[in-house]
Amino acid sequence: MPIWLLLFGTAALAQTQPEQQRVASASGLAAGQSIKDCADCPELVVIPAGIFTMGSSAQEQALANAAGISPAQTSRESPQHRVNIKRFAAGKYAVTKGEFARFVRAQGYQTDAERSEGCTAWTGTEWKMDKAYNWRAAVFAQGDDHPVVCVSWNDAQAYAQWVSQVSGKPYRLLSEAEREYAARGGTQTTFWWGDSITTSQANYEGNYSYNDSPKGTYRKTTVPVGSFSPNPFGLYNVHGNVWEWTEDCLHDSYDDAPSDGSAWTIGCSGSFRMLRGGSWVNGPASLRSANRFRVSPEGRINFSGFRVARSL
Repeated sequence: MPIWLLLFGTAALAQTQPEQQRVASASGLAAGQSIKDCADCPELVVIPAGIFTMGSSAQEQALANAAGISPAQTSRESPQHRVNIKRFAAGKYAVTKGEFARFVRAQGYQTDAERSEGCTAWTGTEWKMDKAYNWRAAVFAQGDDHPVVCVSWNDAQAYAQWVSQVSGKPYRLLSEAEREYAARGGTQTTFWWGDSITTSQANYEGNYSYNDSPKGTYRKTTVPVGSFSPNPFGLYNVHGNVWEWTEDCLHDSYDDAPSDGSAWTIGCSGSFRMLRGGSWVNGPASLRSANRFRVSPEGRINFSGFRVARSL
């Protein structure tokens, strides 16, 4: 099967006031509070419960189409619908290379890339799968504080299961609804800070623009997970740097989508799993809060990573 088919398949809203309702739990964990359940566990932030509008407007989709996102892709952001999110905790950052390394050492784990034909990577001139590419070596240099890349949905699941075991807490991937809600940070604009974007706010392919935003820097690599300002919920890099795996499988629209924020894993269109957030190699239209991307669960690319969540 061609590598592109395996990995990718075929390829501001009316409300202006924040919709989230911050709450504190009976256990005393307040919204915005940090949690670290064990020495090797990633740092989490308590995300408040709330109701938000998921998806994008026709106006936003038109702007995204003009910036290079296909209508077939933006149509998956419809129809807009209200979702009631329960309080949960989400990774303050994407899981780092250093955190993933501790899991690998503890479990003797081999990623899908290491067990098979390697990772698909943008080399600067072409997309190439090579056995030399994996989470340890992803073409560009990475420190332990960079987000791990070249990991599949399967690898992300294995990491979450391990952290659950060592912490005794229920770790998992975010649902798509939770990921969009967390990224918006109580806003309904295209990005949590507004409807335009610059490379001083996120890491992406700065030779492209969105909604008349200025062009900027193309770094050609990931940056440390603590780069740029956190969003109103205290999360870093919810736009750009790396795509983040979610629990959900692909659906071609939001018709009959869950309204409770749970992962949508039945009635799937093929075996694809969903990623959110955009990456260092994508144009800014891919970084929108509402944007959805699909890859097979064994797919591993040097722009794909993940963030974990914990139920409260």
